[in-house]
Amino acid sequence: MRNFVGAVALVLVATGVAATAESQAVRPNLNSHWGQVWGTYVWQTQMGSGNHLPALITFHVDGTITGSDGSMFGALNPKIRTTPLHGVWERTGWQSIGGTSLYVVFDATTGAVMKYGRARSSLQFAGDFNSFQGKIFIESLTCATPLTCPDPLDPAARWDPNPTMPPDGFTVTSRRLERVAAGPLQR
Repeated sequence: MRNFVGAVALVLVATGVAATAESQAVRPNLNSHWGQVWGTYVWQTQMGSGNHLPALITFHVDGTITGSDGSMFGALNPKIRTTPLHGVWERTGWQSIGGTSLYVVFDATTGAVMKYGRARSSLQFAGDFNSFQGKIFIESLTCATPLTCPDPLDPAARWDPNPTMPPDGFTVTSRRLERVAAGPLQR
């Protein structure tokens, strides 16, 4: 009986060690960026005339996107505000991804919803996945009234391109946010 209990204990320990090793082998190394798209990026959209719209965009490991940019606070037009953006991304190649995000555009004075905004991006990463460049296409879907907006997921919805956007889209560049150690600021 003692040998049986010892054998069962040995099998349980070995199974636990194997399961732990296996789970660690398939778990992504979140400290290694090689081949990893997810993370927060400091994003710059070139708006023409030397102007750049700053944004913070996070690509989540589950294929979703969240972000915010200067348009939320009237940087492009003081009469208009936008919500944070929410979207999805997927790989289009080893070092490239494409994303689609939605946000709501509203009148800064009245708070009335005006339209949906959509940003579609095509991005190419550098070899280390810590930076990328690409194109973004900005479009809008106008609401009939503040409470009557078309379905932004309807394939037949009529999206209008941003009137200031170049035909090949806005150029974007970005770098991954890295941890800065705590402590006194060194200049």
